Amino acid sequence: MVETFDDVVVEGEGDAFELLQLKHHDPAKAKAFTDKSSDLWKTIRIWSSLVRDNAVDPSKTSFFLLTTAQASSSAMLVDYLAPKGGTGGTRNVTAAKALLMEIAEEIEAGTTDSMKKNVEPFLALPEATRGVLIGNMTIVPGVAVIESLRQKIIKRLSLTGATTGNLERLAQSLVGWWYWVLIERLRAKEKVAISKELLQEKITDLVSQYVVSSLPIFEDITNPDADQKARLLQRLFVRQLMAIGHAPDKTAVAGALLDVYKADGHIKRWLESLRLQPKELQEFKDQLYGHWAAKFGAIEPDADACLGRDDAESELAKLGRAALSGSLSGSQAKLKDVEIDYLRRGVLHLMANDPVIGWHPHWVAKFKSVE
Repeated sequence: MVETFDDVVVEGEGDAFELLQLKHHDPAKAKAFTDKSSDLWKTIRIWSSLVRDNAVDPSKTSFFLLTTAQASSSAMLVDYLAPKGGTGGTRNVTAAKALLMEIAEEIEAGTTDSMKKNVEPFLALPEATRGVLIGNMTIVPGVAVIESLRQKIIKRLSLTGATTGNLERLAQSLVGWWYWVLIERLRAKEKVAISKELLQEKITDLVSQYVVSSLPIFEDITNPDADQKARLLQRLFVRQLMAIGHAPDKTAVAGALLDVYKADGHIKRWLESLRLQPKELQEFKDQLYGHWAAKFGAIEPDADACLGRDDAESELAKLGRAALSGSLSGSQAKLKDVEIDYLRRGVLHLMANDPVIGWHPHWVAKFKSVE
């Protein structure tokens, strides 16, 4: 959402939020970002006030300050509060707490009323609450100025397969739609989020007007290497196969590894390049689920008849192999315009990995709670 609690609010699962403060400056006139920058302390005032007023829970909120200003060489907070998991390894919340308190107390003891106003809500927070707030802060200096975003958008959209001649028009259409949606949200009395799904649907809709609709096949996604095979062997879909008698060193499992590797690799690239929409993938999975349900349903009466028999487990495994064989063949499911058997088989195994389907008649009891 835009202009609610903060410049941008990203809703997460449950009551989790991400609050983003955006500071845009003319690069020709911008001052370097320092530990005492007014942008920083105005932002901390806003966040501290929200926490003080119980508008947000700091333990369930991520606080981001993004500025186009470049960091001063003397700025330490940009390192201490660098993005979590960053490659630099400089994030140090303990050091950030000490430095922020030192600066806040120095400002409080000073004579500038406007700066004093910025630190008052921060210093008024209980120490534990203030610590949680700081622990969830992230500072990102040197972000792209708005004038350069267009080229970044065009570069990202180039992955869709749009021709060079169409990229400008595709970007213009997307940016125009985005501005219109923002204006609508800002004018609305009720604040409505701009969902990731809405953006994905619009991009996919626009891409379909500028690119060929077919999904490309990538020649470099052919066979997993030894390390990739080793990782695949640890996944749940392999255990599902083993439960019906397929040994990990035999042909059935080897074929499943190959199908999963190729299907998963292609789907990830199609999604990343915006050629495939998540709802289109779900529709494909729904088709495959219907095919599986028909084959699995056919073995259930025989599985019930096995109960109490001495050879019950052997017979159940045999029925599971029948369900597997029937499910992996004969489906007419299509992903957009692609009809490839390894794609169908691979996605079925990926569904067994989730798991939303299984092969052994008792797969729910055996595997549903595993992952």
